[in-house]
Amino acid sequence: MKTVTSILFGALLLMISCNDIDPVYPDEPVVDYLGFGLFISVDGLGNNTLIGNLSFDFTDGDGNLGLLPLVDTSDLSLPDTVKYNFFLQLYDLQNYEFVEIPDEDGGLLKYRIPYLDKQPLKGTMDLQISYPVILYDTIYYTFWIYDRDYNRSNVDTTDIIVLSGIDLDAY
Repeated sequence: MKTVTSILFGALLLMISCNDIDPVYPDEPVVDYLGFGLFISVDGLGNNTLIGNLSFDFTDGDGNLGLLPLVDTSDLSLPDTVKYNFFLQLYDLQNYEFVEIPDEDGGLLKYRIPYLDKQPLKGTMDLQISYPVILYDTIYYTFWIYDRDYNRSNVDTTDIIVLSGIDLDAY
């Protein structure tokens, strides 16, 4: 009887210890859209500003996400993937169709995710986008990230965001 109890106890310990296995994620980053919220904030000059908050989950199996601060920011010839690692492409509803807004019109937003160093990486990020002037009526974004090996993540899409009817002066 003691032998059977010892074997069962040992098997139970083995099953419990198996739960401590680290999850396995692909080396390429993965993003997963969670939500987009809007709120009004007051900037440093006292002006009302519309703020959009993009929330998404991410994973990176080899844990090499994020960039160190640039030492020299004056080199304009650096490619965007060296200066930035988080990109959002803006689309606007025009004549019942969504149209990609060109980079020169502010359609491609570029940000830097700070240096992260843990293997594997999994978490949630929030990005705030400021709209001091509302130029578009109905929009959505696609977004993606790069890791330090220049592996591009999947591209995910926000919900449709309606900005019409928001009067910043009414607050």
